[in-house]
Amino acid sequence: MSSMETNKRGPMTIAVSEILLINMEKPGVAFPFIKALVNVNDHFHELYPDSEFPFHIALMTKNQAQKQRLRNHLNKLGLSQVSIHQDDYSSKPEPKVLYLSEDPGKAEEAIKTGHAAAIMFPNDMGNQWNEDRELCVAFDGDGVLFSDECEIVYVEEGMEAFKQNEKDKEDIAIEKGPLKCFLEALSDLQNKLPSESWSKVQTYLVTSRNPLISGTRALKTLTTWQVDISQAFFVSRAPKASLLATIRPHIFFDDKRTHIDKARELGVISAHVPYGKGYATEGACKK
Repeated sequence: MSSMETNKRGPMTIAVSEILLINMEKPGVAFPFIKALVNVNDHFHELYPDSEFPFHIALMTKNQAQKQRLRNHLNKLGLSQVSIHQDDYSSKPEPKVLYLSEDPGKAEEAIKTGHAAAIMFPNDMGNQWNEDRELCVAFDGDGVLFSDECEIVYVEEGMEAFKQNEKDKEDIAIEKGPLKCFLEALSDLQNKLPSESWSKVQTYLVTSRNPLISGTRALKTLTTWQVDISQAFFVSRAPKASLLATIRPHIFFDDKRTHIDKARELGVISAHVPYGKGYATEGACKK
């Protein structure tokens, strides 16, 4: 496989705020996720030494004067490939950016700019997973991978209207949500890796959709997008948290605070996506 083939879409930038990665000079809540991305980059580079890393990782700081101090800490944590930048990614009109911040306002600004973005919680240290573990990412569906178009029908017209809408539009792909680009990057990476390396990247859809009523449209949407997902779970009205605690993702993305809080209670590192009807209905994120 040539370097052109392995990087035809180019790398994705993961921009993470200083406090999430280095919290009081210790590994922050985003450290397991970022470390797993670094491991994936290293593995990819071993296979294709002439290719770019699939992920460019940027630490965002407000204090450029402390750049050398931050560089020393990154090196000690095994994150030497992480670059250091001024915290302005939320408003940069660059393609393929996942912006992670503890500041709801900046995450909301990043979404409006067109980036993938989510709010993380600096005090959630969670479980520091084994560094050799594969990258594992879990996504909610509506308001995260998908737009909130279906959720709007449910909130404004009720469950029966939602069911009918899903039946009528079963073969029509749902519009993309803010995290589609990140799943696409992970899916592209899985397809570039040889079969013996597929376990290095695991992705999960964990959605409250019912498998019989609305699950089919979600799966058909992913097929239309030509993106792969390792496993899909349609939990309907069952809680997501216990399943997520079993999966143990490095990060879980959801637009609803109730799901985020319950997952956090079980030690699941979670990120609140400030987008759409689900986020607006519950109000601004509280730390």
